[in-house]
Amino acid sequence: MNPLSFLVILLTAIPALAAGAHFPSASPSRSPDRRWKLICEKPQKSEWGYLLVLENIRGRRFELWRFDHSCDTLWSPNSSQIAVTDELTSDMSDVFVYSVDHPRSGRSIAKLFPRTAIPKQERNGHCYFEATKWLDDHHLGVKVSGHRDEAPTSNFEYEFIYDLMSGSFERK
Repeated sequence: MNPLSFLVILLTAIPALAAGAHFPSASPSRSPDRRWKLICEKPQKSEWGYLLVLENIRGRRFELWRFDHSCDTLWSPNSSQIAVTDELTSDMSDVFVYSVDHPRSGRSIAKLFPRTAIPKQERNGHCYFEATKWLDDHHLGVKVSGHRDEAPTSNFEYEFIYDLMSGSFERK
């Protein structure tokens, strides 16, 4: 492969990695180190929903998440973590963070999120958590947006940085 071809491939691949993957999709999402992949499957026993499966290079598989409509995934730069944003219902979404070393121990960002970080009326309305991007191996950008259901109704949007090591959230 000549250097120009390699550069073109590299420049087109970098935005794809940064953008993450949207599921359901027939295409797997590979980790940056290429040792893992996420696969979307239709459950055999059920006619609705999907399975998000993590597979390592030896073919060992772990079921990460079941979802109804769609989800978005982001790999951490070192391939050790996966952030999954799931549109749970029409009035809420959540982000689940998984470690490839412990795939059965996903953490819900909405459950970890401090109750006092945003007003109660906003949290109790239509409230959507979304993983926006990995800042490094242990810091995840999270957007919290939606609208209040109680009068006066209004839209809201906040950005936070979630520190996986300390479990803390910092407002951007």
